[in-house]
Amino acid sequence: MLLEKLKKILPYNGNEYPEDFQEIIQNLSPESDPNEETITFIWDAYSFSKNAHKGQLRQSGDPYFTHCSSVGILLSQWKMDPRTIAAGLMHDVIEDTDISRMDLVDKFGEEIAELVEGVSKLSGIQFSSRRERQAENFMKMFLSVAKDLRVIIIKFADRLHNMRTLESMSDEKKIQKAKETSELHAPIARRLGLHSIRVELDDLCFQTLHPRKYLILKRKIKKQYGNQKKMIALTQTEIENRLKLEGINAEVKGRQKQPFSVYHKMKTKSLKFSEVLDMHAFRVIVDSTSACYQALGQLHSLYKPLPLKFKDYIAAAKPNGYQSIHTVLLGPRKMFIEVQIRSQEMHFISEYGIAAHWHYKSTDKPSEKLAQNWLGSLLDIQQNSDSSIDFLESTKADLFPDEVFVFTPAGQIIQLPQRATVLDFSYAVHTNVGKRTQKATINGNETNLATELKSGQTVEIITSRFVKPKPDWLDMVITSKAKTAIKAQLKENSKVELSKLGKHLISDALKYQKIDINDIPKEQWKECFKELHCSNFHDLYIKVGLSEIFVAVVINKLLKDISKETINTITINKTKGMAINFAHCCYPIPGDEVTGVLTISKGMVMHRSNCANLAHIKEKNAQWMEIDWKSDDSELFEVSISCLVENRSGTLATMANILANLGVNIENIEQRDNPNEKKLIGMVIVVANIIQLNNVLDKLKGLPHIVSASRY
Repeated sequence: MLLEKLKKILPYNGNEYPEDFQEIIQNLSPESDPNEETITFIWDAYSFSKNAHKGQLRQSGDPYFTHCSSVGILLSQWKMDPRTIAAGLMHDVIEDTDISRMDLVDKFGEEIAELVEGVSKLSGIQFSSRRERQAENFMKMFLSVAKDLRVIIIKFADRLHNMRTLESMSDEKKIQKAKETSELHAPIARRLGLHSIRVELDDLCFQTLHPRKYLILKRKIKKQYGNQKKMIALTQTEIENRLKLEGINAEVKGRQKQPFSVYHKMKTKSLKFSEVLDMHAFRVIVDSTSACYQALGQLHSLYKPLPLKFKDYIAAAKPNGYQSIHTVLLGPRKMFIEVQIRSQEMHFISEYGIAAHWHYKSTDKPSEKLAQNWLGSLLDIQQNSDSSIDFLESTKADLFPDEVFVFTPAGQIIQLPQRATVLDFSYAVHTNVGKRTQKATINGNETNLATELKSGQTVEIITSRFVKPKPDWLDMVITSKAKTAIKAQLKENSKVELSKLGKHLISDALKYQKIDINDIPKEQWKECFKELHCSNFHDLYIKVGLSEIFVAVVINKLLKDISKETINTITINKTKGMAINFAHCCYPIPGDEVTGVLTISKGMVMHRSNCANLAHIKEKNAQWMEIDWKSDDSELFEVSISCLVENRSGTLATMANILANLGVNIENIEQRDNPNEKKLIGMVIVVANIIQLNNVLDKLKGLPHIVSASRY
């Protein structure tokens, strides 16, 4: 049908019209009204570019024009206007042929010439390791784009096709292109709401820069998808049926996470592959905004929603205009699924961002408006910047909202993820700086190592050769580099303690089987070492202490004929000399019912058995056990208490005096105002056991002006 239409409009010489041209016309948005004038206009641009590039070849050996036509196809798929498509077809004629700007003006008019010239200028921009040049190029790009957004959309089509066809390039050129794309084009695509483009660019860059990681993740995702294929199909059907039953017209699409998306989540959140819950996602596309919320209600009644995994980007759109409802559900057979609910219009805007503006022919679309505002603000930043470097840093802070940019005292820029702390910064400077960090300043003011950083701050690290990483440092950092370095150092520093803990755990488990650890024959130990890939006792004990090998596994290897019953209780008399830490969420002390959790970094972490965090830890399949804790008075332990007091002078001094008389040290004090002229005082004190703690609380309750005193 299309071919017949083309025959009526364009000169026909008995040959088929090129398939790529037919595809462009087929993809044109209905709003573009592909009439005779439109089709002729695009054909003229197609023919002009093809003739201009005649005889030119790509590195692959294909005619160069295949790249130009591919750019035109991409722009038509994004439903761009005919002028943008025409400019895309001719985007390289000024740069790579004898065609001049005036030739384009004479043939196609000033508007097309400006678009082509704008793209040509962008093509000349190259990322450089030299900071000044990089900043200057970065600024030039945005200033050229600010005049007409279509320039950057054509450039994205150009870049996307180049990334799809990297095979013919040298390895060095591939890596250069991929780095440039990941550092510049992908973040800008995200900022402008070009989701589908950004996702593909990120994945292509990841494939080029980290081919091994890409293949491993791709295989794992494929395997998981294969194992869950039936369940995914069942889930999709259940969602469709539920919405249909309620009279909600909806299109349900299932999709797999891409390797880069999974890798990014694993890296930023320090997750294992198995811990990435929402591996499979569903999009529910409905007719209207009200239908989005109706669909949400039905899905939450169909499957259990996960707390704190719900985001409403319809009521509060993202800065790039993105609108959708996100929720994570516990689907059939406890499979976690992410569902995005949006209208038809929201869906198109979410995929193509500012490009959707030309599809809908509207000037008030959120993505278009926000993009124009952002680009307009860049002009203001440029005018108020002393240098191109200032402009770069101001813009990067906006381009990378998930990242912060801070400075060393020497002016070096350190890039870190959002929520990164001072300690993350010190490890980013150098591992040797990180592990010797004693204290730090932000903008000249001394600060805590756990302080979260903000873009633009200057951080100075003070080191000491006497400082060593502590287990609680792991709670202060979020970057993989810092976590890995701290774990390695802790492992090295704590080998003796971990070995003692591991031996104790194995010995106690054997006692349950009424066997003394010393009665196990050497041959059985050797066989156990071989099966568990351990070189000796020391190696085995450390791995057990770090939860790299479960105690139950060791016992099963040693005693192959034991019953399947396993012990989940151990006895601990002393904690000193073993890699045992105490959870600061609940501060366990002797006399409490206690549960120990074996971790891969801290050895055993002890929690009160009623601790709210413990339930979440157990859900993660951690190795945990109940503890019979019998400690003498030679050890002291931190515990948190809370006192509500009347706001009178001298009360705190009186409390401190009482504690001193009882031989109890105060580690920390926090005061918070409370209504009705009362104050809430929180303390971390040091006691031997629960008996001493109860004595402390009784004494405090007996003081005048103290309303209540209790364990926190």
